[in-house]
Amino acid sequence: MLNEAALRGALPGWEVVYLERTTSTNDEARRLAAEGAPDWTVVLAEEQTAGRGRRGARWVSPAGRNGIVSVLRRPGAECPPERWARLTLAAALAGCDALDAVPGLSAAAEVKWPNDLYLSGRKVAGILVESAWTAQGGFVVIGTGFNLNLEPSDFPDELRPVATSVWMERGGLGVDRTVFLTNYLRALETRCTQAAADFTGMREDGWRRSWLAGRRVTLTMAGQPLEGLVSGLGPEGELLLRRDDGVVQVISSADLIQPVAD
Repeated sequence: MLNEAALRGALPGWEVVYLERTTSTNDEARRLAAEGAPDWTVVLAEEQTAGRGRRGARWVSPAGRNGIVSVLRRPGAECPPERWARLTLAAALAGCDALDAVPGLSAAAEVKWPNDLYLSGRKVAGILVESAWTAQGGFVVIGTGFNLNLEPSDFPDELRPVATSVWMERGGLGVDRTVFLTNYLRALETRCTQAAADFTGMREDGWRRSWLAGRRVTLTMAGQPLEGLVSGLGPEGELLLRRDDGVVQVISSADLIQPVAD
């Protein structure tokens, strides 16, 4: 079980909501936002039964094994709505920061644009950032799911070749979930500040951490298949794809991003 008291003590000024079981921490955070919950409200759960990834993908987490967390942000004038997309990169880099603090990992964490974290070439975490408007104004929910203490048998057969966990990457050593999530949330606070004050530096960090950097990939954007070399990140964290005709295309959102086999 997560140590709720320790989390509250480590996050002064935050509103901490702890649930043993929920359908989706993002949905719960959105509900609280509609009720007027303040900036930096965090929803944590031991078990999630109907979580979502991007494009409606299902993300279910067994009880007491993973890190499931959603953070409500009400960004001020320093981060207006046209810059909210930066918060996905902020969350990704905060996840890398938290993974960096775990001793004994077999590899450094990398970001697979826009919202997945990889260890040893396999997915260890996913991020879902959602925004909406209510009578209290606009808000953003930053949802993150980390595979922490899962063993290979916990994954469905189709995911075992492409997914991993901190437990697996440490050779069968578990991680204290309370400590890990505390580190992540503190890092997220720092990275959100950086997103508003020094996004150029954050973008450089994101490129250094990019799993796609310099890779030739295929992707689908607005139903159109594209192929090219990933050559950088744009002004707001977009993916820059250099096509074979030399044109650099700015990719704000895409599906099915896959490296091209050598």
